[in-house]
Amino acid sequence: MALNQTYFEIFGLKPAFAIDRAALAERYRELQRGFHPDKYVSKSEREQLLAMQYAARINEAHTTLRDPVLRAGYLLKLAGVEVSPEQTTADADFLMKQMVLRERLEEAREAQDPAAVLDELADEVRHLFSGEQKHFAGVFAAGDLEAGKSSLLKLQFLSKLQRQVEELEEDLLD
Repeated sequence: MALNQTYFEIFGLKPAFAIDRAALAERYRELQRGFHPDKYVSKSEREQLLAMQYAARINEAHTTLRDPVLRAGYLLKLAGVEVSPEQTTADADFLMKQMVLRERLEEAREAQDPAAVLDELADEVRHLFSGEQKHFAGVFAAGDLEAGKSSLLKLQFLSKLQRQVEELEEDLLD
């Protein structure tokens, strides 16, 4: 393994949005076993340092490839497109939908049955997130990097909203 390999190369995967998650998990376990720092305790200081660097790189690659938002951003980065987490989409329809979803999240706490409202909202956001992942996969595969960037911005929002719905559900359970 070389430290300058892409995350996809580390895991022996083709650079694409759709990945074989089982193959990723299996290869991760193999790499972890091979480069675990405990295996290098009796080795030279240089070999120990390299093993630690490899293990860190493997963990970073695994985290990125497992998460669809991070994976989409990484694919765009490999293609020369940088996307700042602070950027927002210019899609007016999506921005309106975003505002409505946020309002529904805020109103859920005061609803007569907040759990039911949150379940419905979580299902809708999951559906939107899944659809946007498919959209990203398609436009990226077609080489439309500008549409890919726009799609990533939507994925970032939807992922954040999913986390906020989950956090509110946890708050209400406490």
